[in-house]
Amino acid sequence: MDNTLLFQPFQLGGLTLRNRIIMAPMETNLASPQGEVTPEMIAYYAERSAGGVGMVTVEFTCVDRSDGLGCTPQLSLDAPQLVPGHRRLVAAIQAGGARACLQLHHAGRQTTPAIIGGRTPIAPSTFESPVFRIGPRAMDDTDIKRVITAFAAAASHARSAGYDAVELHGAHGYLLGQFLSPWTNRRNDAWGGSFKRRLAFPLAVIHAVKARIGAMPLIYRLSADEMIDGGLGIEDTVLIAPHFAQAGVDALHVSTGVAERIDVNVEPIHMPDGWRLPLARQIRQAVKIPVIGVGVIRTPATANQALERGDIDLVALGRALLTDPQWPNKALAGVADQIRPCTSCNWCIDRLAHQLTIGCAENPRAGRELDLPLGRIAAAKNAVVIGGGPGGMKAALLLAESGFSTTLYEKRNTLGGGLIASAVPPGKDKIFRYRDYLLRQISSSAVTVRLGCSPTALDIAAHAPDIVILATGASKRPADIPGGQLAHVAQAYDVVMHDIDIGPGPIVVLGGGETGCEVAELAAAQGAQVVLVSRSPLKQLARAAEAIYRRHLVKKLAANPLITILPSATILRIEPDCVQLHLADDNMLSVPAAQVFTALGRDTGSPLISQLQSLGINVAIIGDAQRISRIGEAVNGAYTAVREHIKRHARVSQPGDPSFTQ
Repeated sequence: MDNTLLFQPFQLGGLTLRNRIIMAPMETNLASPQGEVTPEMIAYYAERSAGGVGMVTVEFTCVDRSDGLGCTPQLSLDAPQLVPGHRRLVAAIQAGGARACLQLHHAGRQTTPAIIGGRTPIAPSTFESPVFRIGPRAMDDTDIKRVITAFAAAASHARSAGYDAVELHGAHGYLLGQFLSPWTNRRNDAWGGSFKRRLAFPLAVIHAVKARIGAMPLIYRLSADEMIDGGLGIEDTVLIAPHFAQAGVDALHVSTGVAERIDVNVEPIHMPDGWRLPLARQIRQAVKIPVIGVGVIRTPATANQALERGDIDLVALGRALLTDPQWPNKALAGVADQIRPCTSCNWCIDRLAHQLTIGCAENPRAGRELDLPLGRIAAAKNAVVIGGGPGGMKAALLLAESGFSTTLYEKRNTLGGGLIASAVPPGKDKIFRYRDYLLRQISSSAVTVRLGCSPTALDIAAHAPDIVILATGASKRPADIPGGQLAHVAQAYDVVMHDIDIGPGPIVVLGGGETGCEVAELAAAQGAQVVLVSRSPLKQLARAAEAIYRRHLVKKLAANPLITILPSATILRIEPDCVQLHLADDNMLSVPAAQVFTALGRDTGSPLISQLQSLGINVAIIGDAQRISRIGEAVNGAYTAVREHIKRHARVSQPGDPSFTQ
């Protein structure tokens, strides 16, 4: 593939980048509670710089912790004492060959009193939001001048810390964007009302920052379309963009959305590759400064094609670099098939939402870059992995890379396990990319694969294993319902594993969890009339699914004319041609059913656990065999299990030993 444009040096203002790839700013929760740079954060960004990007944009950094924090912990630069930590971070980034850019941020209304020390959030206008239950107070002139000064002071600190460029976060509904948008700016003074007056605050911040940073490039991140009624659309932002260029902005970073449309901010799995590029192209046609494109740019081919078409001048990679920091280096080397692909599963976003540090479903080292390499064991040992799903394949690869003679057993005739079940529902085919990546890795590894095999404890013991990783997944739970054993009743999980064909219907799906909801949508996509029966209330449909994807899934189910949802229902019995239900309104209902698919839960554990332990064999249990969870838990569990076993039971060769490798 021709990557000529992607790896051309690029001139951004007076700054030369080694290529056209930028690391997009992403929240990490790696800062200290006081907003300081930490060793973990330095290692995280240093690894992405070493991966070959032209510039690293450090995550959103608060310019005023008194009322500007958008989360906690959040990186900050509102005081001189924070500069030394940033200086160390910049040095680490630049040592890897990338330029260092800092994104400056004020949350405005998109925060809560709990985050900002009990204070009421501030915004251009008072505003009621379904996301942030406590509305902000309208800023007065004193507030406005204070925040402009705070942006300028933070920019000055960034310059002192050695950053090569500064980005203003005016996208995603934060304070700068709140002043721009008629949806959130309802003032009728010098700072709002008309188009020109809504520009006043961001332009004032741009001028104030430019005065402090001199010739350093200034980037402005903009939501080209807020995708909400009454908000900014592309017809507005193509008029706004030239004003920013005229004010001295050196590049525009084109994104979308606000807090209420987080689904177009951190896109869930169904969004197509490069979906924002047409918006970026329209912005680029309106200005004569570089435009940065971002959003589900997952492959070098997509990136280079966007450059060749003239959609954008620079490519920003976010979650793609979380998944594989070596993305640029691998693309440059012509081994794009070795790039670990981001599937947009948003496991990373779920972690942040639960106040955890950044992590990745496919890359267990993301956010844990200070972990020492696993190294190689000093003496040959055997390892056995049971189960060829995501956790099992990852465990087998890690064990083989660490020097274990590794055998991977899978009872089916193909590897993939839960990855197949996750990828089959509509809009989730990106997961096949990760399955295929793991298959390529297994194929080129020293792992011995035995398909179609369910070994006994004695079979496993015959390997004399130093460690057994049990990744067998969860077992199917029989439908404990009268009629549950009838011939037309099957497990929903078997449907997504392609063990059961979907007929013409009518179909009843019993169970409103993620699997039940997805099988209902899958059956409807094949033209069947479907009734989805949930024992839980409507608001709890697919409640364990990733939050942004769940919102999209439930919305699609509710809008599908082929799907009827019956929440809070009791399943009385299954009959040969129908299902008898007791509904929430106390009525009885007989629902016709040519097929019944049950999604009423699966069970963890395996008889092999106690059998192997009774033989004195070290056993580590991961993934659904341990706890029903997601791909990220399985893959990260594999990393933890292998790492802990090596630490406890295997002498690892150290630097200087003949067998040591990274």
